[in-house]
Amino acid sequence: MILPGTHSRRAVCFLDILGFRGMLNEKSLAEIAELYDRIISQAITLNRSFQINSGSPKLFPEMTEDEPYCIRYVFSDSIILIALDDDPISCLKLLVHAWRLVQSTLAHRISVRGAVAYGDMYFDPAKSICLGHGLVKAYELEQKQNWVGVAIDKGVEEAYPSLFPPALNPSSIYESLFLRYPVPLKAGEFVHARTLNWRWNLVVEHGTRWLFQHTEDIAGQEKIRNALAYAESVVKNGRIYAEDQGTCPAELRAMWIGGREPPFPHGDDL
Repeated sequence: MILPGTHSRRAVCFLDILGFRGMLNEKSLAEIAELYDRIISQAITLNRSFQINSGSPKLFPEMTEDEPYCIRYVFSDSIILIALDDDPISCLKLLVHAWRLVQSTLAHRISVRGAVAYGDMYFDPAKSICLGHGLVKAYELEQKQNWVGVAIDKGVEEAYPSLFPPALNPSSIYESLFLRYPVPLKAGEFVHARTLNWRWNLVVEHGTRWLFQHTEDIAGQEKIRNALAYAESVVKNGRIYAEDQGTCPAELRAMWIGGREPPFPHGDDL
C-alpha cells in the first residue's frame, strides 16, 4: 500500500519522448493521448503475459493481476516511473516495466531516451507531488545522453548488488537485459553503464532500422545512428534473443512487431 507523503530511497526512471514538438504539429492532442494509452497498455499487457502462461517460469509469480509494477506519472513528453518501495524486487519490477515500455514506444516508431537512478524520493499521489534526489539524478543522466536508449546509473547497481553481481554469469538473462555499453553523451564523451537492452527479445518484421523515422534534424540523425550502433553491438555480442523462449520468464518473452501473426523473421541484420 502506498501511503500519502511517502519518503524513502528507491529506484526512479525518467523517460523523455523525443520529437514531441513534431508530434504536436502533426497530431491532435486527442490522438497523442490515445497513442500514449496504447503504448502503456501494450507494455502492461506484455508484462502480464504470465497471467495466461500459467505453466511458464515467472520472474514475479506472487503478483496479482491488478498489482502495478511501479508508480507511473505521465506529463507531456515525460514519463516518470517510481519503484513501489526500496526492495530489490520492486527495483527489478520497475526495470522490467521500463524495458518493455521502451520496446512498446519503439513499436509505434516513437523514439525515447531515459535513465534509471536511485535516491531519496518524496511523493504524494493524492496531491500529485513527486520530487527528490533520485528523480533529479535520472533527469540529469537522461539529458546528457546522445542516442535513443536508457542508461542505468551506477547508484542503482550499488544499491542492489543482488541484481547486478560483479561476477554475473555471462549467459544470464540479466546480463543481456541490462547490457553494459559505452553510452554516448552530447559532449562527445562516453559513460560506461548498464543499459536497458531494448533490442533483446525484439523481433521486427521490417527490421530494426524501420523503428526510427527519418528526420532532417542533424541532432536527431546522430541520435538514431548511435541507437543503431547499439543494436549492432547487441547483435555482435549475441545478446539479441533468449536462448530458449520456453524457459525464458513469461514477463520477458519475445515482442513481435509486424503486420501479421508471428512467428516471422527479423527484417534486417540489426
